[in-house]
Amino acid sequence: MNTHKDISIVLATVNARYTHTAFGLRWIYANMGPLQAVTRVQEFVLGQPPLEIVEAILAANPHIVGLGVYIWNIGVLTQVAEVLKALRPDIILVVGGPEISYEYEKERLFHVADYLVQGEGEQVFPAMAHRLLNGETLRGKVVTSEPLDVNALAFPYDTYGEEDLAQRIIYVESSRGCPFRCAFCLSSRDSQVREFDIERLFPAFDRLLERGARRFTFVDRTFNLFPARSECILRFFRERWREGMQLHLEILPDRLTESTIEVLSGFPPGGLYLEAGIQTTTPAALEAIERYQDVNKGLENLRAVRERTCAEVHVDLVAGLPYETLETFLCALDNVLALQPAVIQLGILKRLKGTAITKYGESGAIVFAPYPPYEVLETTWISFEEMQRLKRLARYLEIFYNSHYFPASLKLLERAGNSPAKAYVSFADFLWSAARRTHELSLASRAGYLYQFLVAHRVDAPEVLAQTIQEDYHRRPGRKERLPLPESQAS
Repeated sequence: MNTHKDISIVLATVNARYTHTAFGLRWIYANMGPLQAVTRVQEFVLGQPPLEIVEAILAANPHIVGLGVYIWNIGVLTQVAEVLKALRPDIILVVGGPEISYEYEKERLFHVADYLVQGEGEQVFPAMAHRLLNGETLRGKVVTSEPLDVNALAFPYDTYGEEDLAQRIIYVESSRGCPFRCAFCLSSRDSQVREFDIERLFPAFDRLLERGARRFTFVDRTFNLFPARSECILRFFRERWREGMQLHLEILPDRLTESTIEVLSGFPPGGLYLEAGIQTTTPAALEAIERYQDVNKGLENLRAVRERTCAEVHVDLVAGLPYETLETFLCALDNVLALQPAVIQLGILKRLKGTAITKYGESGAIVFAPYPPYEVLETTWISFEEMQRLKRLARYLEIFYNSHYFPASLKLLERAGNSPAKAYVSFADFLWSAARRTHELSLASRAGYLYQFLVAHRVDAPEVLAQTIQEDYHRRPGRKERLPLPESQAS
């Protein structure tokens, strides 16, 4: 192998936010073996100009560049790749990641790149780099990795730097794969669940804690799949709890057991953030996407978590699923609102490449946008106009419900319709009609629009509504000025 010091391998990606970290690239870096000494990870953030990214990559004088491609960054990385190859055609460009692993023939990025790694890259990429640096030309442009023995891999956790530990989310995982076959989820392609050896995991987690890590996000698709194992991991962290710690876990609600809920109850306020994938409560939609869950059991378990633990519950719903109408979706939203979770994430169905949901696009039953993130435009069951209303509802739930700025006022809002969900969608329609925007709404303007809506729907006397909104507005410390509600209405 060429061992000159000027050899450089760059692993680069664009994260959606600064607080995110490139977990996949860190796994590859940790498993580069002898080549790790000449490999570096470069992370960028959406919004950085492509030429700035290219300049930073070229400053490393790379022989090989590997790009991690996701749904949010394929646009900018396509530009980066084109400029890299225009300036330095001798660079060997390797791409990988979920957004380029399927239907890649249609992507400009695939045709610009020299090679594509399909699947897990921890073993394939180092082997490729070794051969390429020895002057070999690989047979075929697409190199496919079979599912790995995860316990043969070196952990990436020591690659987190001091800045990461202090300011960014620390991603960890205790298992890979998912036994479920949800048609809209790319994890359905990896049905073999592979567990990391706890005897190796815990020392690695201990080192992170000793170095100051406090915010851990487990990327396991279903953290509570095996209750005894998940409870063991939870106890590990609870026994080492320190000020400012938080665990973010993705759970399947109907799989929660009594013993798991009991363990969860031992964590302090703010310590647990549980993301629960309800997605829908409509039987026909659940059957169509092959998501087999006991909806009532899941709702019952989440209610128990809310009542018996201090965990913050984040519930996911997906709008635009097959056989879901506007009416059935609002029923699902009512079911979730009744739980009073800390966050309701109303996501819009996306056509992820490689997932079974694409068949509905091919049949015309669902029309997806032709550009990332490939969101639903309309379906056989929900019109384009109704989908637009739901997309606005998603945004307004984010800035009203999820922000926790108006807790008392929103209780009044929920009385303004035949059901709480219908009240929210009516408010969303009103707000769009009045403001004609979903972003850049100041807190004062949000309060004013909410007040106008509540007065128009006569949910209480105007003076009571004004007082409630004023109290909500001043709930946060440091806000002393009086909210300027119209005197003619507020008096």
